[in-house]
Amino acid sequence: FCEFAYTILQGLDFVHLYEDKGVTLEVAGSDQWGNITTGIELARKMKDVELYGLTMPLVLDANGVKFGKTEGNALWLDINKTSSYELYQYLINSDDKCVIDYLKKLTFLTKEEIEALEKEHNEHPELRIAQKRLAKEVITFLHGEEEYNKAVKTSENLFGGNIKEIDIKDLLVGLKDVPHFDIEECTLIDLLVNNGVASSRREAREFLSSNAISINGDIVTDENMMITKKDSLDGVVIIRRGKKKYFVASFK
Repeated sequence: FCEFAYTILQGLDFVHLYEDKGVTLEVAGSDQWGNITTGIELARKMKDVELYGLTMPLVLDANGVKFGKTEGNALWLDINKTSSYELYQYLINSDDKCVIDYLKKLTFLTKEEIEALEKEHNEHPELRIAQKRLAKEVITFLHGEEEYNKAVKTSENLFGGNIKEIDIKDLLVGLKDVPHFDIEECTLIDLLVNNGVASSRREAREFLSSNAISINGDIVTDENMMITKKDSLDGVVIIRRGKKKYFVASFK
């Protein structure tokens, strides 16, 4: 019943927009075709007018799922909802089979420019040339060149281990989705074990002996080293385990 009622309500909405705002054309993704045609049919029968619809292919992720709140994969245009860094990370990690389609739909690059990028991308997919250009075009258009450059710098410094060169606000945005926990002054090994960075003291020692742990960008090996607030970055300690696993500890 909900599905049946929904398309009628959408159709009535189109008729209302025509009556109240003079709207004669609705533009939407292809999944709205049925709702739009319902509105066209209702307007013809109720008002004896001809309305129109224009739909376009949906932008889908690598799993064939459309972007949106319902699916939990929404990318917001508002910088306060999806930061430039978050947008950069998503676009730079776009699936190879999707990136050219995204360039066609989300940028103002010419057909020739996209074809040239596709050729380069196919020859050297490991360089992520197409993904980098996609990120640059989209973020610069939405948020400006300064935000794009900041997103690139934050990403390079974060994954290059240059933590201290990143503004703490940008850093925390970049680490928003990693494990966060509160701490008090303690030894390094207690910090690792008590907060799940390592599963046991033995594993923690193995990480330390293999130079796999860094604190605020510096490799540490002394398990008895004291972690204090004065050594933090504005009260925050960034722990990296291995190359990409991050944790954020905040002093209470």
